[in-house]
Amino acid sequence: MDTDSGRENYILGYGDSALAWMKSRTVEHHGAFLLPYLEPGMSLLDCGCGPGSLTLGFAAKLAPGSVVGIDCEPEQFAAAADYAAEQGMTKLRFESGDIYALPFDDASFDVVFCSAVLGSVHEPRRVVEEMVRVLKCGGIIAMKEFDHAADIIYPQTPVIARSIELYHRLRAHNGHAAQVGRQLKGIIHEAGCTVEYFRAVFDQQTEQEGLRACTERNNDLFFEVLGPQYQALGWCTPKQLEADVAAWREFAEDPAALYMAAWMEAVGRK
Repeated sequence: MDTDSGRENYILGYGDSALAWMKSRTVEHHGAFLLPYLEPGMSLLDCGCGPGSLTLGFAAKLAPGSVVGIDCEPEQFAAAADYAAEQGMTKLRFESGDIYALPFDDASFDVVFCSAVLGSVHEPRRVVEEMVRVLKCGGIIAMKEFDHAADIIYPQTPVIARSIELYHRLRAHNGHAAQVGRQLKGIIHEAGCTVEYFRAVFDQQTEQEGLRACTERNNDLFFEVLGPQYQALGWCTPKQLEADVAAWREFAEDPAALYMAAWMEAVGRK
């Protein structure tokens, strides 16, 4: 956590590379597990909505229902908010707010959703309790979270292994749970909801074209935000960072390579 501001430190930052990656998510892919539970006219809250690509998708599925996206960084969703206004999406709005203290009354929404949020906060259970507070009785809480301990990255050279270890170390340094995905069932149960669905899925790249794109995206994040944090903490040198980037590019060209990022999907009912 940023001790000066009291806010969580989102380690991927809000630069162009991070936003481009988040904008690539769609409800048809990243949020598909929730679609069977949705009906037009429902109200939905997207907690930690980021640039709003998923929020826009949910709004299209739920129209004429009302949809709200909330995040602590309003610059992220500025473009999505402008697009919604241009398209006359009057039942969709974005707000800046704190997910530990959502600015909504109890029992305000039919559905409350978050993705890649609980693994980037110090107190995920507090966040879920707050999500449940604003959820109507009988409503749906849905979460999708990474679980880095279940990632499959093969083959791993010593340089690749060190690069992965630095990323996990940074999450731990910031007090974030890199394995929060496997905790979702328990968190939902502790919050007083019934688990209706749970599944582990992989965002997988096994073909060379996909591996190259994934590697370059990760390297962009590395240059933009991760590498500078590693150096500031004294964990590596610029020469080591250059070696990491080169090793990942070699990895993408290896015909045996595969990169499978683990996610856990969960749906509960209040």
